[in-house]
Order: sequence, then C-alpha cells, then structure tokens
Amino acid sequence: MRTRIWNIVALKLLVAVSVSKAETCESLLYESDVPLAFDIRAYETITTFPGSLMGTCSDRCLRDPSCLAVEICESRGYQIYFILFELNTTCGALEFYDRETAQCVQQDVCNFELTTEPSCFLTETTGDIFDWTRKSGSTSSVSTGPPSAKVGSYYKYTETSSPRLTGDTAWLVSNRVFEDKTYCLSMYYHMYGSTQGTLKIQTINGSDPPVTHWELSGDQGNTWHSLDKLNLPLNNNTMIRFEGIRGTNYYSDMSIDYVVLWPFACP
Repeated sequence: MRTRIWNIVALKLLVAVSVSKAETCESLLYESDVPLAFDIRAYETITTFPGSLMGTCSDRCLRDPSCLAVEICESRGYQIYFILFELNTTCGALEFYDRETAQCVQQDVCNFELTTEPSCFLTETTGDIFDWTRKSGSTSSVSTGPPSAKVGSYYKYTETSSPRLTGDTAWLVSNRVFEDKTYCLSMYYHMYGSTQGTLKIQTINGSDPPVTHWELSGDQGNTWHSLDKLNLPLNNNTMIRFEGIRGTNYYSDMSIDYVVLWPFACP
C-alpha cells in the first residue's frame, strides 16, 4: 500500500454579517480536495476574508469522500467560511487527491502562461474564420478587452479589429479523449465592449450538431467574471468547443482565462 503524507489545513473565516436563515452550509467549490492555492477561487476567498489556522480536519471528513473541501456556513448571525484542504504531498502540481478512488488525478488546466501547456485541454482548430490570440496586458483596441489577465500574466482573446467582420467565429476545441461521465468546467471570462458578441461553450458528439451548454452575449462590463459550475456530459467521441462570435464592430474583444476541467460532476 502506498504511503501518503498528509498536511491538513483548516481555516475558519468569520465575517460579521447579519443573516436570518437557520444554521446551514452550502458548497462553495468542489467535493474533492484541492491544494491551498491551486484554484484561484479558493485562494481569493482566503485573501478576501483573512483568518487564522484553526487546527486539523475531522476524522469523519478524512474518511467520507462526500465531505466538502470548501463550505460556507451561516450560524447565529455570522457568515462563516470554513475551508478544508488536504495537501497530499504525493500528488504533483497539476494533480489533486481524489479520496473516493484514493488516487492522484490529473487536472486539465488552461492558464495560457506558456505557448504550449501540457495541462491545457484546448487547442486551435480549422473550420472557423480566425484564431484566438494569447495576450499579456491590454488588447490593442480602446474600450474593449481586459487591462490584464485574471490569473498570471497571459490570457486568450478574440481580436475583432479589421479584417474581422460581423459574425466571424473563432474556435478552441478539446484535444483529450474523455471518459463516459459528466465533467465540471470552471473558468474566468471578460466580455467588455459596446458591440460585444457571443461566447458559447458547446459539446459535439461525432457528426451530430453542436449542443450549447452555456451562452452569453453583450457587454458585461470591464471586469473578469467567474463561471464556476458547468456540467458537461462527455465520452470518448465527444469534443468540447469554445466559440467566440464577433459583434457588429471591433468593440467586441472577448477573453477567457484559467479554464479548469474537473473529472467529476459539479457538486
């Protein structure tokens, strides 16, 4: 049997917010444990509500695969952020420990920090009109696009200046063979511009028409937004496709960053 070295971290973050609901807990992120700074959403929760170390995880949580890694609790007039992380030192930087299978599981992560990322499951393809562009800093047009990446220094965006025309499409497609199960996708997106177009996340099974699982159009303001929980039913014949569609003018640069595909359904 493989020896595992555990470093258990539990943080309880108290925020004085009056609440009327009874004592409840709800999932903030995922059913599987993740390293402390692995997912930026968990990291932001900690840095936004700084707290102190509160001891160790309970025995029940170590035995029970359904024990949540991150929870929000409301109790006695306070909102409590109770975060449990199992930092398994036997797992690599792009892996997380899945208690249900007792294995280190590879993460599919696209943060675009490198031109070639072994962990990234998205790649350019043919059949569209133009490509997504890897970028650091702001885009070349004013009043559209982000000022910088959400995570790290780089992101990907659709450059919609000339020669791009209304309705032109840019695709990113998956380059992995998936198991027959439901996966959970999370990401950041930025859609700023008065003539912003449409961003779609689709699956394509063989020669069947694309199925759109998430779609957003129009100006969403000059800020990064989070898509936390998108269930995607996949199998070895299914491809994921990100489709960016240009709006009526060049004020429609859209961007994505830190795209993560978890190998289980969203909780």
